[in-house]
Amino acid sequence: MTGDDGQARSPSRAPRSARTPGLGWRLWLSDLALALEGFWPPLWPVFGIAGGFLALALFDLLPALPAWLHAAVLLGFAVALAWALRRALRQMRLPGEGEALRRLERDSGFAHRPLSGLSDDLATGEDPEMRALWAAHRRRLAAQVRRMRLSWPRAGWARVDGYGLRAAIGLLLVVGFVGAGGDWAARLGDAVTPRFAAAEPPPPPAYDVWIDPPAYTGVPPRLLDPQRDATGGVRLPSGSTVLAQVQGGGSTPTLRLDGVGHAFESVGERAWKAEITVEQGRTLTVEQEGLPLVQWPLEVIPDAVPTVEYLAPPAGTQRGALAIEYLAGDDYGLSELKAVIRRTDKPDAAPLELEMILSGVAPQSAEGAGYHDLTPHPWAGIEVTITLEARDALGQVGTTEDFLTVLPQRTFNHPVARELVELRRQLTLEPERRAPVVSRLGEIGDRPAHFFYDLVVGLAIGLAERRLMYDRDPAAVAEVQDILWDTALRLEDGELSLAERDLRELQRQLQEALANNASDEEIERLTRELQEALDRFLEALAEEALADLRNEHGEIEAGELPPDAQILRREDFQRMLEQMREMAQSGAREQAQQMLQNLQRMLENLQANPFQQRMNQQAMQAQQMMEDLETLARRQQELLDRSFQRSQQGQREQRQQMGETGEGEGRESGRSSNAGDAQAQEALRRALGELMRQFGEMMGNIPQPLGQAEQSMRAARDALQNGAPGEAMGPQADALDQLQQGMETMLEQLAQQLGGGEGQQGTQTGMSPGESRDPFGRGQGGMGDQNREDVDIPDEMELQRAREILQELRKRAGERGRPPLELDYIERLLEQF
Repeated sequence: MTGDDGQARSPSRAPRSARTPGLGWRLWLSDLALALEGFWPPLWPVFGIAGGFLALALFDLLPALPAWLHAAVLLGFAVALAWALRRALRQMRLPGEGEALRRLERDSGFAHRPLSGLSDDLATGEDPEMRALWAAHRRRLAAQVRRMRLSWPRAGWARVDGYGLRAAIGLLLVVGFVGAGGDWAARLGDAVTPRFAAAEPPPPPAYDVWIDPPAYTGVPPRLLDPQRDATGGVRLPSGSTVLAQVQGGGSTPTLRLDGVGHAFESVGERAWKAEITVEQGRTLTVEQEGLPLVQWPLEVIPDAVPTVEYLAPPAGTQRGALAIEYLAGDDYGLSELKAVIRRTDKPDAAPLELEMILSGVAPQSAEGAGYHDLTPHPWAGIEVTITLEARDALGQVGTTEDFLTVLPQRTFNHPVARELVELRRQLTLEPERRAPVVSRLGEIGDRPAHFFYDLVVGLAIGLAERRLMYDRDPAAVAEVQDILWDTALRLEDGELSLAERDLRELQRQLQEALANNASDEEIERLTRELQEALDRFLEALAEEALADLRNEHGEIEAGELPPDAQILRREDFQRMLEQMREMAQSGAREQAQQMLQNLQRMLENLQANPFQQRMNQQAMQAQQMMEDLETLARRQQELLDRSFQRSQQGQREQRQQMGETGEGEGRESGRSSNAGDAQAQEALRRALGELMRQFGEMMGNIPQPLGQAEQSMRAARDALQNGAPGEAMGPQADALDQLQQGMETMLEQLAQQLGGGEGQQGTQTGMSPGESRDPFGRGQGGMGDQNREDVDIPDEMELQRAREILQELRKRAGERGRPPLELDYIERLLEQF
């Protein structure tokens, strides 16, 4: 190009932003976007470290660390942040002008880089057409510049954060700010300020020491008292567990038993526990930092060996059973009691063991009698030694001395029965020699007249013969022996022996069921079966008694009862069984066991024919008086029960809000009932007066308790006449107690008067000469004395009260709206019943 002066000159090279309006600020924004995109990737580690620290701070995690660890974490974050900044600064760079222009072209979608032509100049400008064309080109470029657009900067973190940690850090920051709420600033301040506070002294130690005795002892756990037990000493059973817990203090404590240390184990911050078993020792100490915290003197009580003794020498009963009366005890309870029988001629043979049934679970004392029918056993009639063994939960065994005796055996009078028993004995001695026994059984079966053509006996003999011939199993011998024994019993006693065996078996089963807390349904079933077996036994016993009383002409000859005889009727046994059933149903199972033992003792000493001596007239009169007095006491008990019920009914009526008419009718009915009871009370008082007169004429004096009972009846009558049954209850209860005392006094006087009268003695089998015993084995006193043993048997009022409590418990157990704790307590009470 040339100027006006004709000289050539260079075209102007002004900046493109100055030449093109609107391009300058766009280039500046493009440079800024490129700078940001160049700065973000190197700064990602810086933001990641800072974000992680903020998340920890907002969640308030750093102040929970120890001060030294908190400071170390802050130092680590600071070092990491400094390293990340240094690395980012080294990687950062500023973009050039050409890069900004190319970003504008790329973001605007221009092809062929048109903006780069903004810096071009026309090489020669002489041609007007060329200048016009160049101007049009520049106008088109300016129009494109006005259409340019610039996109937002892109961080580019996806290239350097392939795992997407930025999303997790962002989420934690959002949750942290939301959770911190208005406390976010305080949390940030706590996060950057470690608390190097002065170390606080540890809290003073506190301790608890428990003694947990072994479960079999039944002794509850106890917490040791540091003052009372430290001075008085601690008594604990051997094998007890000591559990010690210590909280506080500066170091791990030590539990020492007689100086032997046992380390505690940590269960928390400044909390330790230790557990040891104490078999022996004198001192228990808890130490910490070498100093004793507490010390107790110990007295370890070893588990004593059970004791057992005979209350009476083992002997046969009236019915042929072996009676073993025992007394056993253990400090923490018996687990087993048995009699071990060994043959004297073969001491190495396996012994015969008889279990004694214990009442309850692990009783500390057991007193009773066991009755075992060993007459069917092969050892019956031979000399043996009997040893009682008592065992406790630890397996310790206490024994008695060996008692030498001969086991009871059955004496058979029927010749065929004797022959069958002898054949049974031969099978016991030589079971392989069956031929002689088979031959003899065939001979007996061919002579049915010898066993009175009894079809059952004939079939049994034939069955035994064929079993021995064709059944070669060794177990068949024992089964044949049982058949021969049952057949001999039938020949000797008819149905009596079989009924007696069934009765004894059911008694044993019922005793075991009561001792093992069987279900009510099981006890009810066994009681019902025992009642049926007892009926069969009494019927067979009555038939035997009639057979003994018949003379040679078939006529019955009976005389008067001896003075020491005890008359027992079927109703007496039924009443005892009913009382036992009620006791078992009301939860008094130990009393039910005692009642069953009484029944068993009665049956074992029962005689079918008591007409051995004649009772004199005075003894008969005394027995009648005792029966009358017992009846009078029973009627007084019934009056007391009615007074109690009417008193309760009167209290309920007073609490009710009734109209005047209803109240008047209730009172009128109550007066009528009370008047009837007053007349019944007066009749009892007069009957007692007549009884006192008869006893005074016979003995010369009247027991003082009977006179007091007459006065109490008079007071009860007056109260009933005044319509106050509640006030009559006290005198009626006093009268009942005084009647019991009067019966005891009468029994003592009658025993003294009749004991030295005519010198007649009892004749029951198994009794010493001069003893007068009833079927219980006690001193003679009539049926009125049977409930005054040392056995604690509930009376009728106690049983009725127990039934009412049981019904109320069942009613409340069905009300499921009650609190769960109360329902659980009621269910545990029902389990006891």
